[in-house]
Amino acid sequence: MPPTLLAAHRVFIWTIGCQMNRADGERIQRELRRAGHGSADTLADATAVVVNGCSVRDNADRKVWGMLGMLKGLKKRKPHLVVGLTGCTVHADEGELAPHLDPVDVLFDTLNAEPLLAHLARAAPADAPAYEDVEAQPPPGAGAVSRFVNVIYGCDKRCTYCIVPFRRGAQRSRPLAEIIDEVRRFRDEGAREIVLLGQIVNAYGFDLDGTALPTVLEAVDNVEGIERIRFTTAHPRYMTPALAEAMRDIPGVCEEINLPVQSGDDWVLKRMARGYSAGFYRDTIAMLRDTVPGVALTTDVIVGFCGEQETHFQNSLQLVRDLRFDQVHVAAFSPRRGTVAAEWDDDVPQEEKLRRLHRIEREQTVIAEDINRAYVGNAPEVLFEELTPGKGGNDEPRWRGRTRTNKLVFTPHQADLTAGDLRSVKITAATPWSLRGAAVADVPD
Repeated sequence: MPPTLLAAHRVFIWTIGCQMNRADGERIQRELRRAGHGSADTLADATAVVVNGCSVRDNADRKVWGMLGMLKGLKKRKPHLVVGLTGCTVHADEGELAPHLDPVDVLFDTLNAEPLLAHLARAAPADAPAYEDVEAQPPPGAGAVSRFVNVIYGCDKRCTYCIVPFRRGAQRSRPLAEIIDEVRRFRDEGAREIVLLGQIVNAYGFDLDGTALPTVLEAVDNVEGIERIRFTTAHPRYMTPALAEAMRDIPGVCEEINLPVQSGDDWVLKRMARGYSAGFYRDTIAMLRDTVPGVALTTDVIVGFCGEQETHFQNSLQLVRDLRFDQVHVAAFSPRRGTVAAEWDDDVPQEEKLRRLHRIEREQTVIAEDINRAYVGNAPEVLFEELTPGKGGNDEPRWRGRTRTNKLVFTPHQADLTAGDLRSVKITAATPWSLRGAAVADVPD
């Protein structure tokens, strides 16, 4: 869309939710910029606001409703303020959404910002920035070392606890050429790492001509200047030997993957409609470890699902012990309105859910510290992301970076380091959550 002929808006984008929402928010901001609109750093400076909502959990919906309620009050003081609503939230049931729409001027899908752009073109702000100032603003996300690229939208699964398929729709893969164009643009803006995103990222291409995720990984790896590639979130059913071999053989693809299991018990997995057994999941992890030397594995676990008994929970705990993940994201089940499980009896008391959650967290803390201690004395390759403030008032700033296995690494401030540098770092200490490094050196070519 060409730059607007009317005065430009200063747009504040409020985003909550997953990495996909963050990537969508950046893309909307780029479209606004191309149309001649600028960015506002705060609500106070904004002439327009975009609420980029998430609705995966009831708590996320409540945050969106709270934000819209606050904007309703703000519009009484700033009647010309334009409010747009996008994200998963716009696909909520009409009865659920309607009570909160009073301050909203335009609803639009994240993949089609034209309704927003058209409304802004018709609604001149009372206090407009000069067009030259808009052009001078950096592109959204410019300078970040790691950037997110959505490669597939939606989900064709019907896990009984999940609202995403009803809000994000069916699986739709982006054309490969479009993905690579975005990767090149991010590279030109300073990115050295690309994270490919999808609700089920390894289902990429099933709705196209047979192109699969390994083809995308290889194409991104061929973009000069991109040093690292990650992808998330994968589904165990689509974790094929071919994809594992691509992780092993394509130089830029990192040896790290998130593969949610959700439960280690077959009865619970069937009730969740996950489409695999605990045995299948264990075999998949064994295949990955056999194929990709040193692969780091993270997973997601839900405790306290409807009907989960102590014996079911113990199977999940045993799976965590046996498979020794680098990280486990554990959540206590909460019913999500609109899902199948919301109609079932939420029969595990909250206190018991928290006990199970904390039990897995304690087990995983010991495992993660043991895994991380194995890095001490080694010198892995680290991609430095940013210089962070010290913890205390007298502490020096620290550099933060990540290994190929996605371990967070902190090193002392070093004048010759810049964001985006790749260095070998001698690891001197480890905790369950991060590594500490000493002297750094250039990674040899």
